[in-house]
Amino acid sequence: MSSNEQRLAGPHPTHGQMGYLQLPALDIARSGAFYAAVFGWKVDNTYASFEAPGMIGQWITDRAPSSATGPVVWIFVDQIAPTLTRVIANGGTVQHAPQLDNGERWLAEIDDPAGNRIGVVAAVRPVQPQPLLAVRDVEAASNWYQQLLGFQSDHGGPHYERLLSNGVLVLQLHEWETEHDHGRVGDPNIEPGNGVLVWFGEVTDFEAAVERAERLNATIVLPPHRNPPEGQGNGPGHREIWIKDLDGYTIVIASPDWRSARVNVHPFHNPLTH
Repeated sequence: MSSNEQRLAGPHPTHGQMGYLQLPALDIARSGAFYAAVFGWKVDNTYASFEAPGMIGQWITDRAPSSATGPVVWIFVDQIAPTLTRVIANGGTVQHAPQLDNGERWLAEIDDPAGNRIGVVAAVRPVQPQPLLAVRDVEAASNWYQQLLGFQSDHGGPHYERLLSNGVLVLQLHEWETEHDHGRVGDPNIEPGNGVLVWFGEVTDFEAAVERAERLNATIVLPPHRNPPEGQGNGPGHREIWIKDLDGYTIVIASPDWRSARVNVHPFHNPLTH
């Protein structure tokens, strides 16, 4: 019995709920790889089946794919641009640039590798800071930040870099000498970052990050401390360390904000230990 058959044998979905989807395919393995890579679906090529959030289904080859007629399935995603990039990289086609719907969501239509028209929906994200630092050696700086905070490279190369954290752009690096089409982004003869702190908050593995900074021989500006000190003020209550990066920018690594957890706090009991 396939995993889909086992699921169908269980409790039935709510009346009127969509619970099963058949998608035409020309090459089941290729379609499976596409939906796994783009949307994270769990794929079982043995039974030509898949599991998606709140939905199960199967690829079929006895019905022609359609991009111009019939219903269109719309799939929610976290971010529209990275999703469309994965669509193209995995054999799909993007039909048009994302369109803003009522200021609340981005909509785009794609064709999967078989030619099925699929809609993609992503909620509008709040404004995100995406600082850009001018550096002497882009590749060395990129490697340093990847080691320190586990960022992922989204561009690479000696002139410009984009660094991601869980798929979100958090830092850009630009070579001092490279002008591109906008001219230099700064003067390398002036102290870099004067009056600016490059702040990375909500670092869940704060202690491990401190150890990584030590292994990288980072210059310590302020050692690990609590802000504010225990019992003083009503600040965030997180821990911080201030260090210098390879180019002399002051970097702050801060643990999560525990301010909201200060009322009626009790020792944590882990039920998995008993």
